[in-house]
Amino acid sequence: MAVVAIVGLGIMGRGMAANLAREGHEVVLWNRSPLRPEALSAIPAGARMAGTPAEAARRADVVFEVTADDGSSRAVWLGPEGILAGARPGTVLITSATLSVDWIAELAAACAKQDLPFLDMPVTGGAEGARTGNLTMLAGGDAALLSGLDPVLGAVARQVRHFGPVGAGTRFKLVLNTLQAVHMAAFGEAMRLAAEAGLDLGQVGAALLERPGGVVTKLAHDNLVSPPDPINFSAEWARKDLDYASRLAGPDGYPFLDAVLGAFTRVVAEGRGGEDWSVVNRPAS
Repeated sequence: MAVVAIVGLGIMGRGMAANLAREGHEVVLWNRSPLRPEALSAIPAGARMAGTPAEAARRADVVFEVTADDGSSRAVWLGPEGILAGARPGTVLITSATLSVDWIAELAAACAKQDLPFLDMPVTGGAEGARTGNLTMLAGGDAALLSGLDPVLGAVARQVRHFGPVGAGTRFKLVLNTLQAVHMAAFGEAMRLAAEAGLDLGQVGAALLERPGGVVTKLAHDNLVSPPDPINFSAEWARKDLDYASRLAGPDGYPFLDAVLGAFTRVVAEGRGGEDWSVVNRPAS
């Protein structure tokens, strides 16, 4: 069994830590801020807290970074107390955050400079996937390195998809989140149109679950009917991912991306960024 460090104990990081411990791996944890009671209760028995990211990395065979954005990621990787300051030769370094392509390239170069193996491996599957160990990991980097991580990855994911060299996992995650956000917002618009048409929204929702159906239709429907608590994915995180996708998009026109980024930007500006991303389908109170 491996010693695995988790740097960042949000919804995803806590779920990953619990499943790694359940499968017998030794877990070392670090978080930027003191944990709230509900987060502390999710920390697996036997897990050790590190004082810095460097200390967490120093103890580990594999390090997962699971922070919020480029700024928080940069803070935990670089500097005298960062992951790169503590990582030993041969330690496998992984970011499972959703980050910008530019920062991933810079981070990969910094790891290569120290001859440390690095994978970008954002995840999808939401809070439930993290809790149950059923995430899908979207990997960029050395495919041979991935195969050697099966015991660790199998503890947290039901599937690992490899998209190519370092950075490819992040590029796909931004494509995926763009389409999911467009679908989420479009479902709300369809339901508003149904209301304007005088249709029974219960009947409409049930019919849309059948056709077009799909995971995101069900998520949008269920979360519109009953806002999730705790949230699956915040509107602020969705806006951040769409902003990174917009940077990736380049100068050509992407009207759906632009529109849905605008919708999530408005929600965040209204002070609702901490709510579940399905809030984009609900009017401000």
